[in-house]
Amino acid sequence: LTDGPDNIKFLSGGSGVEELIRLDKKQLRKFVNSISILDKLFDVILIDTGAGLSQNVMSFIMAADEVLLVTTPEPTAITDAYALVKMVSRRDKKKPINIVVNKADSPREAEEIANKLCMVSQKFLSLRLLKLGYILYDDNVTKSVKMQKPFSLYNPRCQAAKSISEIALKLFSQKKPEEITGAKGFIARLLSYFGV
Repeated sequence: LTDGPDNIKFLSGGSGVEELIRLDKKQLRKFVNSISILDKLFDVILIDTGAGLSQNVMSFIMAADEVLLVTTPEPTAITDAYALVKMVSRRDKKKPINIVVNKADSPREAEEIANKLCMVSQKFLSLRLLKLGYILYDDNVTKSVKMQKPFSLYNPRCQAAKSISEIALKLFSQKKPEEITGAKGFIARLLSYFGV
C-alpha cells in the first residue's frame, strides 16, 4: 500500500487483476486472507477494474456492493457503458449502478449523456441508474499527469477537483451504515465468483 494525501492509501494494480485470475485456488485463498485485513483498516475500498467486459472484470464488479460507472462523451465509451449495465442487470437487477460522465465539454453535454443512458437502461432493462454528476474536461488534469501528481493536489481549486469532491460527497452521503458490507462481504462474493 502506498500512502496518498489525506489518509488515502492505494494499491497500484497495473495488470494485477489478470494476474490474480491466474492464481490457483490455494494461492487465491491465501491472497484473499491477506487482504481481508483491509476491512479493519478502511471505511471504503474503490477498485478500478479498467474498461472491458471480460469475465475477470465482471467478477470484481459483481462482487462489489455497488458500481461506479465512469464514461466519456465518445460514442464507443457510451456503447461500452450500456453494454456493462446490460451485463450487470442480467446477473443482478438490484445492484446499484452510479453513473459519472468524465471529460464532458459542458454540463449540458454531460447531462444529455447521463439522461440517455438512464432512459435506455430504464426502458430496455427496467433498471434505474443513479446520476452522480460529471467532470468537465480540464487542462489541469493533463498538466498534473505530466507533473506525475494527482490533479487534486496539483490544483485543488480546479474544476475537475471540485467535481470529484461533489461526486464523492453525493456518493457517500446516500449510504446507510447497514448498506455497507465492507471488505468481508466483497471478499466472500469474490471467492464465490472465482469458485474458491
